[in-house]
Amino acid sequence: MIPRIIHQTWCDETIPDKYRELVDSWKIHHPDWAYRLWTDEDLDRLIAENFPDFLEQFRAYDNPVQRADAGRYLLLYLHGGVYADLDTRCHKPFDALCHEERIVFAHEPVEHFDAHCEVRNIDHMLFNGTLVSPQGHPFWMALLDEMKRCRHARNVLDTTGPLVLTGCVLKYEAPETLCINSCHPFNPIVKDGRQSHSARFGEYGDRNFSTHYWFGSWYKPWSESPFRKIKKHARRIRHRLTRGPYLSKKKALSQVDRAVLETPLDPAKPVAEQKICCMIPLRDAEPFLDRCIDLIRELDHPNTNIRIAFCEGDSKDETWAKLQSMEADLRREFAGVTLLRKNIGNDIPRSVRWKPKLQLTRRSGLARVRNFLIDEALGDDVDWALWIDCDVDHYPPDILSTMLQQGEKIVAPNCVLEPGGPTYDLNSFTVTDNRRDSAYYKHVHHGLYMPPARLYGRLYFHDMRYCDRVNLFGVGGTMLLVHGSVHRAGIRFPEIPYQNLLETEGFGYWARDCGIIPVGLPNTEIHHVQS
Repeated sequence: MIPRIIHQTWCDETIPDKYRELVDSWKIHHPDWAYRLWTDEDLDRLIAENFPDFLEQFRAYDNPVQRADAGRYLLLYLHGGVYADLDTRCHKPFDALCHEERIVFAHEPVEHFDAHCEVRNIDHMLFNGTLVSPQGHPFWMALLDEMKRCRHARNVLDTTGPLVLTGCVLKYEAPETLCINSCHPFNPIVKDGRQSHSARFGEYGDRNFSTHYWFGSWYKPWSESPFRKIKKHARRIRHRLTRGPYLSKKKALSQVDRAVLETPLDPAKPVAEQKICCMIPLRDAEPFLDRCIDLIRELDHPNTNIRIAFCEGDSKDETWAKLQSMEADLRREFAGVTLLRKNIGNDIPRSVRWKPKLQLTRRSGLARVRNFLIDEALGDDVDWALWIDCDVDHYPPDILSTMLQQGEKIVAPNCVLEPGGPTYDLNSFTVTDNRRDSAYYKHVHHGLYMPPARLYGRLYFHDMRYCDRVNLFGVGGTMLLVHGSVHRAGIRFPEIPYQNLLETEGFGYWARDCGIIPVGLPNTEIHHVQS
């Protein structure tokens, strides 16, 4: 059952005046309940004594609210009872919930969903400002494991907050032990103070036990100052004067054959009968070729339905000679083999290839190679193009079937350097903030948008490990599955900036603008060599 104890947290024992009357409301409605205010020091001690393997991660969180989030879940596991944020008013006793053996959750108001849920492929978000739990409920240990998996995420919502909580609930193996309700029991108002238009549902959806006032001690809404507006205007002018050739959205869309693009996937065609063309661009790839071929051999897909197309160019080692020496054996094993060469004249050393000033030249050249492969190797009878970087050194044999089973025309797995590590291929990302403000134009140079990896509003796979599937904007090419109809319709890898992006990133945006949403799989990993 629910222990009769109210838990709240604050940095120390001195509660600010603006919260005192709200805190008193809990004590007034629960005169026979215990009350415990947990300080930051208390939570640190609780973690150290009971969850020592989580302590390093707990102390490393950048934002104090992350420790407050994680701490509330774990104190509920240890003690049970009711947790409530300080900016919450209690309206009536929680005794009506004391018989529960389930954790009682409420949604956030529907008005809070749009900015967060669509790209993560979830349709709601749970509220973590008021929680009711029996002692020792195993869900909290599942959530602890999820927070450990999300240790590389950067956003409060994704590391410890409502989004990782929601993702864990959606995957929890015993949903009957959780009681999910609309926002009304614990937080019926929106951040701007309006009553939510959320529909009522759940066993307690017709009740209002408390109200959360969204004082936002950690959340700061974005605003554009007059000075920022001036900077945005100046930077936008600089961008337009220096961007050089670019592919406009109007021109890109006009090049797409909608009838071909809208060719539906054939759900009746078995996965094993799908014809795959592995598209592999190569440069100085001699050390990686054997492993690359071995991994394709290990795919749980019939070799009779796999073709391989290599395109080598600008190599300084014996990549081309090695390819030629392997060709005869490969032809006996697979449905077809194509060897292509395309020198683009880019003599960029691998050690400096990530420098921003080189990206326009480097990625434009990569796009030309990829498009050459499309033109020369993607036959009309091929169902799918499977783009693979030669220096990917591990992926599971069922990776192809996993991607095919998504039922989408563009699918990307999570490329990492080590299992469970941060995402390596940062060209796969989703966007939660499309503003083109002064900060956006600060990172646009010669027509190419190159933001720092930690820029707010762009999320990578490691930010969303609590989701098995997410909607992407940009896509990476370390491994990328594309239905043949997408390329045959004319959606290619931009060789000049499209939406201020090139190559695979621009391809993802081009596809989205045509109504094909790329899908990413944060928990389906491939491993790349450190190169």
